[in-house]
Amino acid sequence: MYRPTLALLAVFALSSAVFAQTANPYNGTWTVLLEGFERAKLQGTAVVKDEVGTWHVTASSRTDACIGRESPITVQVASAEELVFKVNRSKVLTGCPDFTLKFKKIDDKTMKAQLTDGRSVTLTRN
Repeated sequence: MYRPTLALLAVFALSSAVFAQTANPYNGTWTVLLEGFERAKLQGTAVVKDEVGTWHVTASSRTDACIGRESPITVQVASAEELVFKVNRSKVLTGCPDFTLKFKKIDDKTMKAQLTDGRSVTLTRN
């Protein structure tokens, strides 16, 4: 007995598997620059590999125990025009807040996001 519902589910499952295998266009290593911090220059790297990666930012003046530790990231959106990921700092050190960054594509090598306080974060592809 043929059931259209089962056929639709099979097509959906197959198309989902194909979509999941599509590489993230932002895979690679990025230089991070956080602008607008008066007491410390914050810079580092972000590595993106499909749905995961790492975030590692250091400061010239270290007064925050959460800065300077490599943290895992979880990619939430990787479209042609934006990259959104969550930095999971709480998984590295208890008490460190997680945060989400929503980057807009400027060109093939540059993306920008704003922190909730208005300061900007720039990613530059290495």
